Amino acid sequence: MSLITTLILSGVNNHDCSRSSPFCAKLLNDSGRFEAVVTEDPGATLQNAEYLAQFDLVFSDYNGPEWPAVAKTNFANAVRGGTGLVILHAADNAFTGWVEYEQMVGLLWREGTAHGAFHEFGVTIVDHEHPITRGVTDFSLLDELYHKLVHMHNVPYHVLASAFSSPESGGTGKNEPVMVTTQYGAGRVFHMVLGHVWPGDPNGMIPFENPGFQQTLVRGCEWAATGDVKD
Repeated sequence: MSLITTLILSGVNNHDCSRSSPFCAKLLNDSGRFEAVVTEDPGATLQNAEYLAQFDLVFSDYNGPEWPAVAKTNFANAVRGGTGLVILHAADNAFTGWVEYEQMVGLLWREGTAHGAFHEFGVTIVDHEHPITRGVTDFSLLDELYHKLVHMHNVPYHVLASAFSSPESGGTGKNEPVMVTTQYGAGRVFHMVLGHVWPGDPNGMIPFENPGFQQTLVRGCEWAATGDVKD
């Protein structure tokens, strides 16, 4: 099987992408199914449409200033044309008002969204038939749990896994989506809501080191790029 060429968008984030992006690149590369590279200046990198066309998958770990218009156009055209897209955690906070991006993600951190304390909670698989979660069992992890993500532009979305946002942790008392898929043109989108790490966080990379998190992230990347997961 040919390797899935993957471009990880990084460089600016309110979370510690200096740790999360290389961690994810290594996780993907070590799986033996990916060839992942990281750009720390996606606004410049994405202006090169020929370079972008080399990739089967774009993985966003970016939450920062808007990119130049040509970069935004190339990015949207690539996903619309069938390049897979993965949105990691705070990347769903990005680009308020960029309608095409909001249509790709579907559920976003916007006004009214929040999270409770960093704590241990259970992740429940709600679709056992989807390629990403086929054969995956429920798991627990220490992480930050977003609640009240905002559904934008009436985009159809599909929840693969959820977690109970407990009132004791500052949550909603409801099940909140933590793994979601959407479609943008021919492009498949996997949204991994989990994955919190602050700069200098004493909790380190705990969510990323969780086997369940790693398994579902890698599977989500493969599905976004190819439409299936080879078990």
